[in-house]
Amino acid sequence: MEGDSIPERLLDTADTASTSDTSQAQVNLAFEPTGSSQESSDEAEKKEGDSGSTLAEKPEPPEGSSSSPKIDRLPILEEPTVQRHLRTDSQLSSSEASFTPSSEPDVGRRDDVEGWTTLPPTNRGVEYSEAATLPLGCPSVGEKINEWDSRTDKFTDKKESKGCDACCRCLLRSKHKLPEHPTMAQRIHYSLTCPPHGKVADILLWLVIGTAVWGCLICITGQLALPGGNLFSLAVLYMAAVLSGRAAAAVGMPPLLGSLVAGILFESVPGINAVGHNVDVFWSSVIRNLVLVIILLRAGLGLDPAALRKLSCVVLRLAFLPCVVEAVVAALMAKLLLSLPWLWSFMLGFVVAAVSPAVVVPGLLKLAEEGYGVEAGIPTLVIAAASLDDVLAITGFSVMMGLAFAEGSLVWTLAKGPLEVVAGLVYGVVFGALCWVLPHQESKDRPAFKFVILFFLGCLGMFGSHKVGLESSGPIAVLSLAFVTGLGWRQSANKDEEVSGYYRALWEVFQPALFVLIGAEIDVGRIDAGTIGWGLLALLVCLSLRVATSFLVVMGAGFSLLERLFIAIAWLPKATVQAAIGSHALDYVRRHGNDPDDIFRGQQVVTIAVMVILVTAPIGAAAIKLTGPKFLARHQSHDSQA
Repeated sequence: MEGDSIPERLLDTADTASTSDTSQAQVNLAFEPTGSSQESSDEAEKKEGDSGSTLAEKPEPPEGSSSSPKIDRLPILEEPTVQRHLRTDSQLSSSEASFTPSSEPDVGRRDDVEGWTTLPPTNRGVEYSEAATLPLGCPSVGEKINEWDSRTDKFTDKKESKGCDACCRCLLRSKHKLPEHPTMAQRIHYSLTCPPHGKVADILLWLVIGTAVWGCLICITGQLALPGGNLFSLAVLYMAAVLSGRAAAAVGMPPLLGSLVAGILFESVPGINAVGHNVDVFWSSVIRNLVLVIILLRAGLGLDPAALRKLSCVVLRLAFLPCVVEAVVAALMAKLLLSLPWLWSFMLGFVVAAVSPAVVVPGLLKLAEEGYGVEAGIPTLVIAAASLDDVLAITGFSVMMGLAFAEGSLVWTLAKGPLEVVAGLVYGVVFGALCWVLPHQESKDRPAFKFVILFFLGCLGMFGSHKVGLESSGPIAVLSLAFVTGLGWRQSANKDEEVSGYYRALWEVFQPALFVLIGAEIDVGRIDAGTIGWGLLALLVCLSLRVATSFLVVMGAGFSLLERLFIAIAWLPKATVQAAIGSHALDYVRRHGNDPDDIFRGQQVVTIAVMVILVTAPIGAAAIKLTGPKFLARHQSHDSQA
């Protein structure tokens, strides 16, 4: 700066002023509100010419006045005439207001250190903005480019999705809204739309899970999981049992009835009977014994001595007397009509005599929810007596079975029955008392551990009795184990209601398997006609005496005539115990000796047990449902709500 002469500085100042005037003129021309575009172009060229002449008249700085090298000035090129939309200063966009010269690089200029002056910052009207070339009210160029890109993307997406929508519109749930009052066809069409939902989604879920499990079994077991194998046949029977049970429940029948019929069909109908024939006898026996363990554990846990004392002796009379009378009468009829040995006859009598909680309890609970018989305590009475009835029937059957298959000397034969009872009771008391302290009270997930320890101890008692040769002690051991365990678990510090819920859920899972497998033991084409005829006659006599006995034993308990009649009707259904122990004698014969006469007798017992279920389960369930609202008094609160 010190080397510059005064004339040179003056010339630079004049050059800067002329450049500023030229830029200002160009902007003013661009925003001229009146006049044609041609006139604006002429005036702009005139201004540019004037500025060029000013630059041309500027004298060169003298030599030696500065040590900086000389740089020739770049010529100002004439811009082509462009038709512009004119706007005033007030119409400039906000983007121009934010524009500053500092954002533009100073190309070809040097700062004061190098000897060149920097142009002073100019005002807003001096700088040339690209927005000045846009129509009035248009956004900036960047905003316009973004808008064009978005329009292009939308057009591309629409073009790509047009074919997909045309093909999949009928399958997308978002394109089909269910009306307020849809028809059946609309419901079906809506249920099949995608993505899957509702029942269809549940079916697909279980289908995928089942396919995955089946694939794992094929990889592990090979031929057993393929068609014709044992595991494949068991899986088909179970799925058929579940579906047929739901179908039976949909028409108001007990689900177990549908499962039982499915097992009979898969054993008897040509073409699909290969499924029933391919089921291994040993596996079928193990599964039925496992279900029997669940039944006995639930029955034992449900026996509450305090509740039984509160209900007085009416529960004991209703539980024991009808069962004993029916068992004795059935044994006499089996001896006279079917020519069975006495021990086999009494085994059949105790099989027939047991009532079914699986049919009785749901019907009574539904009536109790509606308020029928609640004031008289009829639902509580019948449910409590049903557990005791099953205990007596299973115990009597186990004793008779032990005596029927006893081998050895006469002394051992006479002592084996009582010995099996004592062994079962000792097992139940010892391990039941152990369950009082295990798991300990501070244990995490104590209800789950209670469920696990009791279940596996019950399985050990059932299957272990077969290994030691005391088969009849197994049911007694499991029942006493659950009863003793329940005594300790009912204490306030050791009470967990979740355990009963676990066993209830386990029963729901295994119930279809029990009834479909007992049904698969029946081949209609091989049933002896005499067994069916005489069996129906014996059943008619036994049921008549049972109803009469049940009606008489509740006299004097404060029930009306219609209430006593309802109790007798509710004591008819049979299913659970018959399916659980009906084939035990046949299984024992198949494992030990395979005597043809004993096999035939075992088949007779199974046939009559299944026939009892088919006759009494639907009749009893329907009778409870129909006679309950008519014969029982309704609670006043429920009556007023109705």
